[in-house]
Amino acid sequence: MAATGDDTLGDEQRTRVQAAASAIAAGILTIAGGALAAVVYNDLPTVPVLGALRERLAEKPPSPSLKALQVLWYHDNALKLILVSIVLAVAAAAIGLALSHLYRSVKARRPELTPRIVYAVIAGAVLVAVSGIVQAIGISLESASFADASTQSSDAARDVLTAPVVVASLLLRQIGTFALGFGFILLALNAMRVGLLTRFMGVLGIIVGVLFMGVLGLLIPLGTSLPIVQAFWLVALGVLFLGRWPGGMPPAWVTGEAQPWPTQQELRERRVEAQQDQAQDDKPRRGSRRAPAEAPETPAPQMPERRPHPSSKKKKKHKRR
Repeated sequence: MAATGDDTLGDEQRTRVQAAASAIAAGILTIAGGALAAVVYNDLPTVPVLGALRERLAEKPPSPSLKALQVLWYHDNALKLILVSIVLAVAAAAIGLALSHLYRSVKARRPELTPRIVYAVIAGAVLVAVSGIVQAIGISLESASFADASTQSSDAARDVLTAPVVVASLLLRQIGTFALGFGFILLALNAMRVGLLTRFMGVLGIIVGVLFMGVLGLLIPLGTSLPIVQAFWLVALGVLFLGRWPGGMPPAWVTGEAQPWPTQQELRERRVEAQQDQAQDDKPRRGSRRAPAEAPETPAPQMPERRPHPSSKKKKKHKRR
């Protein structure tokens, strides 16, 4: 039996606080993890391609090598790296919870929505959280072994950075970010279609998904730059879950049913219909105007009655005599 609008609203009312807390926490932890990672990785030694090539071709390569300096940096900052990975792992888990709540709301209004979307969201959040921690712990252990070794050659440092646990966790992390980006895009698109997200929030959610799964998401791991757009969208989603959207909630949150936003074509048709209705309303008013009243006919002036002169009366009396 399909859920009614009242059932949907009741279910959302029971989970509203939990959903909002997940979304707001996801936004705050995402920006906090990104800021913390930016501070920690700020002094990470870089290995330029030309520098590494020059070092390899030199007769007496410098000691320690550029790769060795990088591995030793990982060893010196092991606790910081693990702390960053834990913050980002909690942020990823909160993102998964927030998007799962959004999926339930969209699914209630669009039953044909495929469950693969929420599967991708959950899998992506788990992969990002677990692989991040495993990568930080793995490279910390490998760099500790390198720091205790008697020889710290460039080849040994390269082996640390390409250790199987490090490469595998990095690969799983990228798969997880791709899955999360996939979930962001499809959920934002479908939520906008059923009227749960405004056009601004829907388009912004799609952009967030592209940042996760696109070129930036693959080349720049989650947390190495400030994800301001992602954090803003997640906090705004939490405000929607709480029912405190500025300017009033979208109708779909109020009715519990799909309330699609009108397309540009529909908006144009409505404007044309409104103009036609206005024109029809104005026609009777124009026809009901009174014709200008004709000026009343002015009666011809009556000549004043002439009184007989007194001398004429005397002449008449004289004649009668």
